[in-house]
Amino acid sequence: MDAPFVALQDLRKSFGTTDVLHGINLEIPQHAFVVLVGPSGCGKSTLLRMIAGLEKIKHGRIVIDGEIVNRVHAKNRGIAMVFQNYALYPHMSVRENLAFSLEMLKTETSEVERRIKTAADILQLEQLLDRLPAQLSGGQRQRVAMGRALVREPKLFLFDEPLSNLDAKLRVEMRAEIRALHQRLESTTIYVTHDQVEAMTMSDIVVVMNAGRIEQSGPPLELYDRPATEFVAAFMGSPAMNLLRGRVVRADGAPAVDVGEGLFLPFDDRAGVREGMEVVYGLRPEHLAISPDPASGLIGEVALVEPAGWETHLHADIHGRRFRAISTERLDVTPGSRIALAPDPTRVHLFDGSSGARL
Repeated sequence: MDAPFVALQDLRKSFGTTDVLHGINLEIPQHAFVVLVGPSGCGKSTLLRMIAGLEKIKHGRIVIDGEIVNRVHAKNRGIAMVFQNYALYPHMSVRENLAFSLEMLKTETSEVERRIKTAADILQLEQLLDRLPAQLSGGQRQRVAMGRALVREPKLFLFDEPLSNLDAKLRVEMRAEIRALHQRLESTTIYVTHDQVEAMTMSDIVVVMNAGRIEQSGPPLELYDRPATEFVAAFMGSPAMNLLRGRVVRADGAPAVDVGEGLFLPFDDRAGVREGMEVVYGLRPEHLAISPDPASGLIGEVALVEPAGWETHLHADIHGRRFRAISTERLDVTPGSRIALAPDPTRVHLFDGSSGARL
């Protein structure tokens, strides 16, 4: 098995008496696009800054391309970082912004020009080289920031929430551009975001962080289909998974979870799940079949209808519990309508009621 290109070994970080990272262990293969995702305050940006050399490492090790870099200065780690706020020099042209870091390294003029041309070609900046940042759109400025990283020809690209300042349409376009750039360069990339849609659509490997710890890492669809914890199940997916606490029972001879108010939710038999266990019952909205016929299934009342183009999101109240469902049909329902929801028992996720671990 090949050695990982980046290895994080028992990394811990504190600010004063506040512990931020609690023993992070992660191996990243060469050429992978890895996304660190999690809510604000989970430690993902701090972890990225430690990899970049912008935060001191007092416990644990960071290995990049076989070299322990704990005491290696940031500029000597072979990395380039793209920030959320672009960090462009406003008095310099695009060409001068791209050239600046290379000139500080006393790179030969001919080499500087070659790298600028290469970056401009890849990022479609040829017509913008003589403009100032104030004359550029948000997307153009973000491409210049990416170009400043690209001209360094780094071993490792780091992105810290680079799309947060862009509008929704531009975010989608830039997601595709960053992913295409990664595939073209076959670079190793670590990308931080709080947006799970970015994590799902861009990554080879998703690392879900929570309160300074890694909850789960792996291919995005693996995390979506088999979340290891209740936290991952709740965080990955939009609309979010339906999660209800209850107790395992037998209802009409079949396994079910009693979530109270006379509501029994079915699931298929599975090893290790016993009658009487306290569990969290999870079901993604797309695994609830919707029927306008209130004669079968779980009968509820529509509370909210959200048309989203090719799909419709429904919120329905059943025995005092709120459920989210998705339909790709054009349903003729409005708030107050009666509908039936039918869970797919084979798609149910069960989590331990105390630890939140997958059962």
